[in-house]
Amino acid sequence: MKRICLILFCVPVLLSSVISPGHTSGQKLPERDGKAVVAMVNNQPITLEEFSRSLAEITHGTMEEGEKAAIIDYKGILDRLIDERLFLQEARNIGIDRLPEVTGSIEENLKKTLAKMLVREELKDIKVDKEEVERRFQEVTREYKITAAVFEKEEDAKEMEEEIASGAAFDDVMKKVIAGGNILESVDGEYLKEKELWPEVSGALTTMKAGVVSPVIKFDEGYVIVRLEDIRYPDDPEMRERIMSALARDKRQTALYEYIKSLIKKYVTIDEELLEGVNYDTSVEEFNKLMEDRRVLARVRRGEPVTVKELSAAFQDTFFHGVEDRIKRKELNKSKKEVLDGILEKRVLVLEAKKQGIDKTDKYRDSVEKYNRTIVFEQFLNRVITPDIKLNEDELMAYYRKHADAFTSPEMMRIDSLVFDTKENAEAAIHTLSTGTEFKWLKENAAGQVAGDAKGVLNFGGSVLSVKVLPEGVQKVLSGVSTGDFRIFTSPDGYSYVLYVKQVYPPSLQPYQAVKNEIIKEMYNSRVRKAMKEWSDKLKEHYPVEIYLTEF
Repeated sequence: MKRICLILFCVPVLLSSVISPGHTSGQKLPERDGKAVVAMVNNQPITLEEFSRSLAEITHGTMEEGEKAAIIDYKGILDRLIDERLFLQEARNIGIDRLPEVTGSIEENLKKTLAKMLVREELKDIKVDKEEVERRFQEVTREYKITAAVFEKEEDAKEMEEEIASGAAFDDVMKKVIAGGNILESVDGEYLKEKELWPEVSGALTTMKAGVVSPVIKFDEGYVIVRLEDIRYPDDPEMRERIMSALARDKRQTALYEYIKSLIKKYVTIDEELLEGVNYDTSVEEFNKLMEDRRVLARVRRGEPVTVKELSAAFQDTFFHGVEDRIKRKELNKSKKEVLDGILEKRVLVLEAKKQGIDKTDKYRDSVEKYNRTIVFEQFLNRVITPDIKLNEDELMAYYRKHADAFTSPEMMRIDSLVFDTKENAEAAIHTLSTGTEFKWLKENAAGQVAGDAKGVLNFGGSVLSVKVLPEGVQKVLSGVSTGDFRIFTSPDGYSYVLYVKQVYPPSLQPYQAVKNEIIKEMYNSRVRKAMKEWSDKLKEHYPVEIYLTEF
């Protein structure tokens, strides 16, 4: 077939795939290598499995609970898969996949994917100790209920301590010292978190039981005597989840560190004498010589050895601003082992992954292929498509004028409300307000009001709201109102609302400069979509496309 070089575009992530057999209405599909095929593009199959994965990716997580299922454009999904295959074939035909930056990125991704899958498999059974989670949770959320007297002078605190020790009731002594005015501050049965307490006080409380009175506690600003009334642990599911995640992360990091150590021991022999003798803290000139030093620092079984040259290059990559300052401060030698371990870590993870056959799995191959497509598309986009898409100021301004409605903020109102059990009570309230009575006073005193937490009650709460989001009946009642107006709205539930329009914010057109970037993005994407359609049509004239899935 005659090959043509055409300018194409494909978004970095085109849809991947899934439709259940039931969606094909019993349609018989041809097979290739034992897999049902929904379309063929230049003799390359698009399988039902691919189509199903794309569908799953599109629909996953897009519906809220209780929502009706959205109409799915099955044909549109299949068309995008066909376009993806067309664009990918043409991109490869013109050599995008053979560019050095593409092949280098693909090779690096192969290693990263192998390492990632190996680590995920190795750490999959890591579990967090529930007792440890609970212990940490209590440490973070613990609240102490205390009664306390804070003194400036130690003798005043000692006097209170002695009275209590002699048998006087703590509460009586507290009243006495407060009345005497010899204290800086008092706390009367308040719950306080540990971080709200002075460290010396929180330290003492950890050893006390409820009802116990502390001795005099010295801290930076004075002296305090505390009685512990109670300890509680408020329920905080979000905090418990954060603690669990942090513990799991720490446990995985520790396990991974030990695992990598074991792999380095298994695969690597390090020339410790040579490593010790390589001196990076002399001068830039000497460092540059080491950048060409091919002596082997570490031999890797069934893998490439690590040379002094490679370690030196890793230093260059590690320090963004270069190594000159660190050489002057003599900071490189102490990092030699750490940087070498970083190189070896990547190498041994890949070796072990291959030993375990991860590179032979469908999951690995699918992940690699998906990345390869993406990187080819991105390079094609950067080199061929984006340089030709230009937008000038006149076009942007014309779009702004034409789509002014899209950049106009909706009408907003700040609304407060009274809710009554009957319309008569609501009308009476309106009459009272018309005489000059303050809305706030009426809200606190009017009879017949419904509790704000009653079932079905709308809560306006003095907030600024878009009129468009309000119930249709409320919108009708508020039509044409001005700041300071009152209106009555009776809901389907039978409640009658007195709506107080505290402020009206009319629609306003956003300034051009404020929305310019949004316009650029929309116009640019529109040009890209148009280019996709044009080149898809052209490519179909040269690459045969056969569609087998026609019933959805």
